[in-house]
Amino acid sequence: MTATLIRLMILYIILLISMRLMGRRQIGELQSAELVITILLSEIASVPIVNADAPLLPSVAAVCTLTALEILLSSLCLHAHKLQRALQGNPIPVIQNGTPDEKALRELRVSVEDLLEGLREKDVFDLSQVSLAILEANGKLSVQLVPQAMPALPEDLQVRRDDSGAVLPLICDGKILPENLPLCGITDAALQRILRQGGVPAKDILLLTANKNGTIQCIRKEKKK
Repeated sequence: MTATLIRLMILYIILLISMRLMGRRQIGELQSAELVITILLSEIASVPIVNADAPLLPSVAAVCTLTALEILLSSLCLHAHKLQRALQGNPIPVIQNGTPDEKALRELRVSVEDLLEGLREKDVFDLSQVSLAILEANGKLSVQLVPQAMPALPEDLQVRRDDSGAVLPLICDGKILPENLPLCGITDAALQRILRQGGVPAKDILLLTANKNGTIQCIRKEKKK
């Protein structure tokens, strides 16, 4: 039992490092080659965990080899457009000016029902509102609406809006997030000054957020009874 747990911990750490090295792409955005390698990694890692008699080293070597292969292919795709198209495919227009492209749908083996479902997921229920729809290489549908169906922007309404920036967490569960401080224009010394003025130490804060305009919101932790 102890040996199995040790194997599991080793493979978990190696797989975690491998996935971090391969990038942060979401599962739903994986390209074909990336999905294949991800499946292979899970299969290879499961062998020494399920079978206690299987040697661990070959699985570790296979995981490292696949990780290196993925990094190599990704680097090559950045510089070789043809290789990228061969491995990942091309974005293909499936709707133009409100009319589905039947030939493209047949080549992609996508039914009209699937296409309409993809549009509904984009909150589009009327084909006539679609100027262009493209099926991306990762299987997601990108939709451009006709101008009349596009939501109004502030400039369309001649409304001036100040850019206050994103509201970012500076303290989460009592821990300061230093990487977010410069994004809000706040130094560590300024944050400490804010905490002193509020009379609340960082360890007692559940969440503290701020934006570029200096708007700060603080939520304290509940006191333990």
